[in-house]
Amino acid sequence: MTKHTKQVPAVRRLLAVCAHPYDATFALGGVIAAFADAGTMVHIVCLTHGRRTDPVPRRRLDRARDLARATRRLGAADVALLEHAPGTLMTVTIDELADEIIDVGRDADALLTVDATAPDAHPDHVRSMRAAYRAATRLGSTLYAWTLRAPQPGRAQQVLVVDADRERQRAAIACHAGLPADDPLRGRWLRHQQPDERLIVLRTERMLSPILAESHPARDASLNGAPS
Repeated sequence: MTKHTKQVPAVRRLLAVCAHPYDATFALGGVIAAFADAGTMVHIVCLTHGRRTDPVPRRRLDRARDLARATRRLGAADVALLEHAPGTLMTVTIDELADEIIDVGRDADALLTVDATAPDAHPDHVRSMRAAYRAATRLGSTLYAWTLRAPQPGRAQQVLVVDADRERQRAAIACHAGLPADDPLRGRWLRHQQPDERLIVLRTERMLSPILAESHPARDASLNGAPS
């Protein structure tokens, strides 16, 4: 029995697809914990090992250790940290990234990622969302995207509202010992303390193309078939 009143969707196995290690906790942490509380087996795959290149190799090892501790706090079963260097996702084809995602979550009946449908979305988030969509399509799985954007009137998108487990999210964030106290990421998260989260349904089993909140030609070309 969970304490949540706005339940997450019924999912047996969920794969959270992150571009950067901190996405799993600062962005998706409240949702991951809520799924875990509901009895979902949650696996996490992180495509890169940081937002920027580490000047000292040891920092990467420390970050991997901190991420493992953080995801255990969230109730996730495990986390896979892939070998892509920061800023290199655009050099890898979508099919290659999708293959790596599927290798981690072949049994997932749903995937979760960060919403990158806004025109100012981080390129790594756009790339990871597109790869997650490709993987979900091949698996025949649902794809959810965590979003901070307000619902778009008149847009064909299904938005779910679920409870966020802030207590477990805070415990997970505290595991990131190597992240400076004054890092802007912490400040942005502290401004987002609502008791619930919104998930956009980007793909269901019957959908043939992703739901995009708005039309942005350059961004849409990247998502829908531009050369990788």
